[in-house]
Amino acid sequence: MFGIDGAEFLIILVLAALLLGPKSVAQALHGLRTLLAAFRNWSARLRAETLSNSAGLTEQDIKNLQMLRDFDLSKYSPKQMVREAVQEELNEWMKQARSSSPASEAAAAGSNPPVSGEQSAPDGGK
Repeated sequence: MFGIDGAEFLIILVLAALLLGPKSVAQALHGLRTLLAAFRNWSARLRAETLSNSAGLTEQDIKNLQMLRDFDLSKYSPKQMVREAVQEELNEWMKQARSSSPASEAAAAGSNPPVSGEQSAPDGGK
């Protein structure tokens, strides 16, 4: 749940009890219980509305719902997707660098610019 295990959750509860005090912890737990009850009621109403609206579903709608139910989201990790996109971009950069490398070397060899320490004589080196 939220990337924390039981021991970490217990530590958070103990710290909350120490920081808030027993009266505030009791109020917080009562508020949490009320919030969860409201969520359950909302979920039950939504489920009832969905079931009443599902009477007019076609065979294709049912197949689509089954396909969505069987859809595996674990294959679509944002971390993995970003990693793959970055890798593809790096591969494209490397491909462009390799393809432009021989052309840029040939162009540089043809012009032979003077080395920074050398100066070309204005009279052609005579």
